[in-house]
Amino acid sequence: MALVDGHVLSWSQLDFEARVMLIDRGGVQAATGPLDASTLQGALELAIAQRAATAEADKLNAYPVEPAEIDQRLRSFESRFASPAAFQAFLKAADADRAALAEVLARAIRTEKFIEGRVRLRAQVPESEVRKAWEADRGGQTWEQARIPLRERMERERAYVLAREALAQLRVSIPVRIIASPEQLAADELGLGEAGR
Repeated sequence: MALVDGHVLSWSQLDFEARVMLIDRGGVQAATGPLDASTLQGALELAIAQRAATAEADKLNAYPVEPAEIDQRLRSFESRFASPAAFQAFLKAADADRAALAEVLARAIRTEKFIEGRVRLRAQVPESEVRKAWEADRGGQTWEQARIPLRERMERERAYVLAREALAQLRVSIPVRIIASPEQLAADELGLGEAGR
């Protein structure tokens, strides 16, 4: 599938990580069924960026993840399933265990911390920009009514753009060799291709 910073990211790992990422964001339907090529491509890019963020955090000896944070994320993840049996069935279908899931979630948490550290200050919006945006479209609200929610929205939007830029920079910061494309994995999952795992 891919060689990322000297480590193999296999078909099965990518499939599992893609499902974990989707379920972690509320898409429990991703626990079963085929994943399309665009979903797998996005998951591949995120998996590469997460590994780059982890490598960079390791170099800086920064953004540690506490066991309690992982436990909380695991409990939250498991609670998205209809029952403990459904959660166990997901792990079994992926040929994974709680430790493998914890590793994926820990990498996600560390990446989130890394990105937040990179964008927090740069995402702040000065009062003058908030006022200018309010004056351009008051939406029937007074300045006092609009100021805080408008600032929060503008900072969220700016943070999103900055986070995407940071992830793109991370993506190119480590050596990556794509061995087979997500299209091949999607075709294989649907029984349309010959791509092996």
